[in-house]
Amino acid sequence: MLDASKKRTYGDTKVVTIIGQGTTVIGELKSKGTIRIEGVVSGRIHSDDTIVVQDSGRVKADLYAGQITISGEVEGNVFAQDRLEITTNGKLVGDIVAPRVSIAEGVLFEGKCTMKPPQQAAGPAPAAHAGQAPGPRSEANPSPSQGTAPRGEL
Repeated sequence: MLDASKKRTYGDTKVVTIIGQGTTVIGELKSKGTIRIEGVVSGRIHSDDTIVVQDSGRVKADLYAGQITISGEVEGNVFAQDRLEITTNGKLVGDIVAPRVSIAEGVLFEGKCTMKPPQQAAGPAPAAHAGQAPGPRSEANPSPSQGTAPRGEL
């Protein structure tokens, strides 16, 4: 059972890192504070606090944070400790693992959603994926539940 007195609060208004419009980042981005993305990021993004992908943000990366808000485009898997929100303009192609999820009407979401308690929603540690390309699972990169047998062959 969760102890309500230990509930973490996230500071999506206390931005520590901004990736502005016209900026492209390729690689791994880590921050203890909130990250706001208005530009382009490819790789992996990890925040101990919040990740906000603005309307102009284009992300091709796995996201790991306490709280995540998507208003732009994300291609990658999303792991939120507390909450994921996809706003009206948001697009997500990838899987979700989060205890609380809010998806606005009309949003493009392609993937699977697993809602787990916060202590189970962390997803795999970012270092565990060091050899894998970020992004959603595919036939070339199946998830463990998909197996490796070819489909449709007789």
